Amino acid sequence: MYKRGYQREIRFSALLVLLIFAAPVRADVAQDPELKEKILAEFYPYRHGGPQVEGITPGMTINKNNAQVAATVLPPEILKVVQAGDLEITVQATTDVPLREEYINATIAGAAQVTFGPDGTLSQYAAGLPFPLIDPADPQAGLKLGWNLRFRERADVLQSWGTTSLLGSSGSVQRSSSSLFIRMYGMYRPNPAHNVAEWAEAGVLYKDYSITLRPTDIEGAQSMGVRYNQDTKEDDRWIYDPKTRRTRKIVYNPYDASQGLTFLSEEFSGFEGHVYAYDWHFVEDKVVLAPGVVRSEMAHFGSACNCYPIDPWELRWVRVVDMVPRVANHPYGRRRLYVDRQHGSPLFSIIFDKDGQHWRTLFFSFSHPDSNPLNRGLRVPMYAGNSWVDYQAGRATVWVPTKNIYNKPLPAQFFSVASMMRQGK
Repeated sequence: MYKRGYQREIRFSALLVLLIFAAPVRADVAQDPELKEKILAEFYPYRHGGPQVEGITPGMTINKNNAQVAATVLPPEILKVVQAGDLEITVQATTDVPLREEYINATIAGAAQVTFGPDGTLSQYAAGLPFPLIDPADPQAGLKLGWNLRFRERADVLQSWGTTSLLGSSGSVQRSSSSLFIRMYGMYRPNPAHNVAEWAEAGVLYKDYSITLRPTDIEGAQSMGVRYNQDTKEDDRWIYDPKTRRTRKIVYNPYDASQGLTFLSEEFSGFEGHVYAYDWHFVEDKVVLAPGVVRSEMAHFGSACNCYPIDPWELRWVRVVDMVPRVANHPYGRRRLYVDRQHGSPLFSIIFDKDGQHWRTLFFSFSHPDSNPLNRGLRVPMYAGNSWVDYQAGRATVWVPTKNIYNKPLPAQFFSVASMMRQGK
């Protein structure tokens, strides 16, 4: 009886939240058009045109001969690569790629009510971007950006097939593998009626699953993880070994480099980590020249190392934040993220070792929604490729997708040890 009553209460609560979110905005925001306009300006920064920088125009090429024209809009570590002749950049006009209206409306509905909770969660957070307005003078501006990264728009469900290649200093492929990765959110979807009730009850933010498709010697290897809503609660993770046909739970370390690759497990999309594990320091708002939104499903990588994005780059508004590890076993000294102001995902991650020396640069490319026939018109950030360049080791890792599917419903039971066993047969 208690369980049935509790389920009725959950359904009623979900319906109540849905009714609240069905309104265009909350009453207090609706009565403050200036506040609403400020929030909308964060999601539509290019409605009056893109940023302009003297000497940089669409169609031009920036190389070692004129690299200084981009000195104010490239991170210094990337500018050095251009000056050395290792990267040429073609410029395109800034692309306007707003997020889906559900996410924007959810952000507006929660404006001015989200606060930091005492237990590794946010208080009064329901969906959308927790802190849409960041005041650079706010001493908590960096921390708010950290929470924005945790809850940035990444679609309710993602299925991504792709190839990861480890490259040597000459750009030759030393090892590659293809895999399927799936992530599904259980909580805080923009439409609360789409949340997974049993996951929300258990405090499960999302679950992820991956399976190796090739090469044959590791074909069928699987992994499944659980990320909890409580930020200070460590992930649970299981792996399936196709040779023994056994599944076991493992201790997950997000600060390891998986399979000797040139990025940490928490870095695949720029930041998959825990907010509590870092001190967050807001640096500045600025314009950067970054890999542009590509008009295809897959980004292209080249130059002498075959590791730099060679599709046209574009000028974009970003927020810059430094992350300093608080955990003792972290290999980095500092990480600087350049976070896109419109869609909230990192465009660059510049990494320094514990001696303050530049170690790695990570690049992230996104696809225009209209370029993907399986997702045309869906306004979510769509990854078109990643590149993780390790300057100290003289190696790089490149990932490119072969197919992405967003927001296709999956049964919650798919993310289970029993399902892994069935997939392994």
